[in-house]
Amino acid sequence: MGVRVDRAAFATLVTLGYAVLLAAPLIVGYYAFSPTVVLEWPPTGLTLAWFRHALEQPRLVTGLVTSAVVAAGATAAALAFGVPAALALGRGHLPGRRWLTALLLSPLTLPGLVLAIGVLMFAVALVQPLSPWAVTGGPAPLVGAHVIITVPWVMRTTLAGLEAADATLEDAARGLGAGPLETFRLVTLPLVKPAIAAGAMFAFIVSFGNFALSLFFTSGRLTTLPVAIFEYVDQFQDPTVAAMSSLVIAATVAVIVVLERTTALFGVTPAEARRHALGRRT
Repeated sequence: MGVRVDRAAFATLVTLGYAVLLAAPLIVGYYAFSPTVVLEWPPTGLTLAWFRHALEQPRLVTGLVTSAVVAAGATAAALAFGVPAALALGRGHLPGRRWLTALLLSPLTLPGLVLAIGVLMFAVALVQPLSPWAVTGGPAPLVGAHVIITVPWVMRTTLAGLEAADATLEDAARGLGAGPLETFRLVTLPLVKPAIAAGAMFAFIVSFGNFALSLFFTSGRLTTLPVAIFEYVDQFQDPTVAAMSSLVIAATVAVIVVLERTTALFGVTPAEARRHALGRRT
């Protein structure tokens, strides 16, 4: 009897948690189809006019494209820096490894506005005197600022994947004559691919939706979607932003579903990794 009560209580808590998490996007989606500017319940009708109006706003559309491009660039750079760093920290024997890991993951613990102000002050005070180009208002500085917040996500998930992977498989591959690169390609990488893919997904979403860093590193000619939404809401009060947000939410869900299906194909079982590790024997 007690077990049934515990399961029912747990199921109720989980249901409430999902309800709280889904409440905001569901309200945004409902408001996007509202025929009136004021949110009403029960609905008096549905319309797609706000979606058309959102796509007719050049600032919002340009911000959407810029956010996607910047997020893609920041994610690629985060993978290039974060995966090797995670491998060095997770499989290497570096002195002060814990302190170095905490330092590289520290952007995850800082408030977004505090981090943005710190990055801006660092760029203006130390980088600008050494650079002939402006450190704000351009695509390269914007991507560079976003790399700071995306690398920790890739590192965190990759480190978790390395901790879950069986290190003895890598030892077996090296013991049978495989070099470091061959061991990484045949054994380590297949085991941590789902973790790397998850880190890339988190990095893209975090970069795409970042507001604080984008606010300080954009300009009048270069803006991201969060900044463009902030500017629009400051002037107008209608469901246009809700419509654009609904499009972004739908696209995000689609990407997550595709990545979930794809990374399931990328992952390997320990038995498959063991066959790779022992493949040199055959």
